[in-house]
Amino acid sequence: MDRRSFAQDFFFELMRDSQRVRSVYLAERERWIRTLEITGREEVLFELEMLLRGIDRFFNLRNLFGEELPPTDRDFREELKAARDAVHRAAHLSRRLIVQKQEQALLFRSFVEGTLADDRARARLSAELREQRTPEESLFLLRSGLSALQSIIDHLLRVEFTPQQVFLDVGRALEHELFVSRYFCPPAGLEFRAEYDRVSSVKLLEALRQTPDDKKRRAFALALLAAFRSLRSLRYVPPPPTPHSRRVLLILALVRSELVVLVGYLESELARLVATVEGVGEAAALARAAAVPIRAALDRVPPILAAPITDRAQIDSHRDQLAGATKDAIGAVAAALDPSLSREALFDAQEGRAELSQRLRLDLCVFREMCRMTAERLSQPDADVAMVQPLRRFSLEFRDVGYQLLRHSDRELFDHFLALLESWGSLENTPPRVQRLRDDCRRFGEILDRALENVNKRAELQNLPLDEQAVREALARRMKAV
Repeated sequence: MDRRSFAQDFFFELMRDSQRVRSVYLAERERWIRTLEITGREEVLFELEMLLRGIDRFFNLRNLFGEELPPTDRDFREELKAARDAVHRAAHLSRRLIVQKQEQALLFRSFVEGTLADDRARARLSAELREQRTPEESLFLLRSGLSALQSIIDHLLRVEFTPQQVFLDVGRALEHELFVSRYFCPPAGLEFRAEYDRVSSVKLLEALRQTPDDKKRRAFALALLAAFRSLRSLRYVPPPPTPHSRRVLLILALVRSELVVLVGYLESELARLVATVEGVGEAAALARAAAVPIRAALDRVPPILAAPITDRAQIDSHRDQLAGATKDAIGAVAAALDPSLSREALFDAQEGRAELSQRLRLDLCVFREMCRMTAERLSQPDADVAMVQPLRRFSLEFRDVGYQLLRHSDRELFDHFLALLESWGSLENTPPRVQRLRDDCRRFGEILDRALENVNKRAELQNLPLDEQAVREALARRMKAV
């Protein structure tokens, strides 16, 4: 019971460690995104930052052509069109993340700044915005810069030929806009965001939870987060018959770049992190083996512009091979954690999203019933604070799996109650304290009721009734006396 939750200690700290330089801004941004009343806000934020990362990587010619760089007299007009489309989409997504009232205030301030005759007053207003005191100001400043550069690119595209140097200069201008953003600077490889980065597999979350070696668990989870993020990015390169936009070139270049980083991590850092005093060990060997399918795919599939694109089938094949290699790597990492797991067990089964929703529904139902039963026990004349221990133990288990399946916007209320449960390790056994615990359990039971209602509305659960027997068995197992 003194061991803090794997999910709380590990995923949270792992993401914080990966972004330590700007952790203050990102923590404030995380609080801000939870307050937005925008449908699908986490997905909008993911697509925005995916495109920002893609814009950054797209102007590195090696991500497009490999080691054999193109001739200097090559026309980059089509690549500039792809970048323009990505910039346009990123500006549109950034606008969706600013609430209308705040948007109007920022637009008015920008208008006033542009109409002031006094240069000192204009400079003062401009400096206030450049300070980026809030995520909204940072997002508005980023959008303004992207929109201005889009206009410049539109005019450049009126010229019949785009030299390589002009293409690279546009990239440098865009890079400056991205990296001066305090709240929306695109994450680097192996840098993660709590708002949307997930290990989207119940089986893998369970395997990580049951791994006793903290160092090994941390090393493997970082690889899994990177691999699942690449798979998620590839969803934005749609299969037929959905038409492709030009910006899919940026997404494929981005995924290739991040898979190269993942291969380096699997082949060197991960193997070193999980090595034992006796030597490299089986886990480290398996970690290196996880890099093999990705390395083979990267060798087999050249960078997206290494050969001229003549038809859509080339892009679809590129996407499919990168996705297949990433799934093979996830399967190899899974087998290193648990020999009973494989790619087939993770991806070829039909459960998919339904499995995630079923597990979340079961955990929420068990959590709710445990809150109710604990409140009833604490209502008894001989109630003791020790009666909360089964609930507290389950809260640690919930942190490791069920909590990871929640939408980011749903986590705030859970965070408060889970932190409260964790603080119950050493409580004064007095009647007022027992009453407070009982009231907290009842209130959180009501929150869990609402959470269950929302989960039950998911389309994938409509024909899958709750397994009442599984709930009863889980309750009986977890409500045992201390």
